Amino acid sequence: MGTRSNIAVEQPNGEVVVAYCHYDGYPEYNGQLLNDHYNNTKKAKDLVNQGYFSSLKKTVAESIEDRVHKDKPFTYPNLDAYLEDVQFDIEWIYIYKDNQWLVSEAPIRKESYLKPLWSVLARQEVSAWTTHTNLNLSLINP
Repeated sequence: MGTRSNIAVEQPNGEVVVAYCHYDGYPEYNGQLLNDHYNNTKKAKDLVNQGYFSSLKKTVAESIEDRVHKDKPFTYPNLDAYLEDVQFDIEWIYIYKDNQWLVSEAPIRKESYLKPLWSVLARQEVSAWTTHTNLNLSLINP
């Protein structure tokens, strides 16, 4: 079973173009790939304009190589319209807006629930590091 995600770009006119990714939608995988390989407007748009991905890869070419479907992306008039229409089986939402990736667990209905992807990834790195080292942060930061 896949961890489904939507990957979207907000256009300068406010429209939101949305792609679907079937597998590995969690921040540790899709989020990290978006942050590392699609972290500018051109790359984000090129990716989302492909529409459907079975799994996200380091390049657009790799991402579309093994996809099962060739569905086009969805376009919404604005971010609120998109958030109201997020499908029940979507678990993560990524939106490239204002020159950065934003992320949230789905479903959400308010833009304020979106957090900068870099901050979510940074928290996960700290969490993984403290688990690995058995460090209890409450001892350092009461």
